[in-house]
Amino acid sequence: SRRIEGVAFDHGAQCFTLRDPRFAKEALRPRFGDTVVEWGPWTESQCRWRGTPSMSAVPKHLAHGLDVRLETTVTALRPDGDRWSATIASGTTFSAEAVVLTPPVPQALVLLDAGGVVLPADLRSRLTAIEYDRCLAVMAVLDGPSRIPPPGGFAPASGPIAWITDNVQKGIASEPAVTLHARPAFSLGHWDHDRMNSGRLLLDAAAEWLGAGVRTFQVHGWRYSQPLVTDPARCLVVDASLVLAGDAFGSGGVEGAVLSGMAAAEAILSR
Repeated sequence: SRRIEGVAFDHGAQCFTLRDPRFAKEALRPRFGDTVVEWGPWTESQCRWRGTPSMSAVPKHLAHGLDVRLETTVTALRPDGDRWSATIASGTTFSAEAVVLTPPVPQALVLLDAGGVVLPADLRSRLTAIEYDRCLAVMAVLDGPSRIPPPGGFAPASGPIAWITDNVQKGIASEPAVTLHARPAFSLGHWDHDRMNSGRLLLDAAAEWLGAGVRTFQVHGWRYSQPLVTDPARCLVVDASLVLAGDAFGSGGVEGAVLSGMAAAEAILSR
């Protein structure tokens, strides 16, 4: 989530589905509490849910009481006797009995390679087969209400825009504000172009739904937006104390990431 001139946006995952019974029973309410609400109604059979007041409220709630280090770059992960040692950019190291790696898989492989961790050939082959789409996201503050139909979000049938959200209808922003997600082909083709020019192209493509002038906007690039090729397993156990998890394992998306995290926890605890 991000603010521009005091206006709030969700610019990453916009919502999530509720398909797996275990996710609904064990994760949604017991773990997420009141940080999630229904967003709809939708024509699709599956209800969409969102974080409240924004999507970032969900991880903030889950992180309550934990020792979380933000804006800390880990440069290497290596075995250290019967423990693991994580080195950060400042040179400081952290030690742990077990590690769950949930960054995009290419970044996880960089950390393991930097620490000299040699993966079994079959596991490395599975990990290198995972691919991701990129996504350019535009956050625009408007000078009037948008023309996006209720409930405030939809996927255009054609053109460069994959998804568009009215953040006021969604219940996040108090002033007119929209989020645009570009399709993977547009995002990849414009990845190395001037971001503001790419943002203007997407805003021009969304003109019929904006219905108002653009006061200001920002563009964010998600290099690992959504997994294009996933691993079928819920998580990948390297050994008794190292597990890889995240939205690249299992069904993908927010729901898949949660189920992957639960599987990783079970794998660590069972060993």
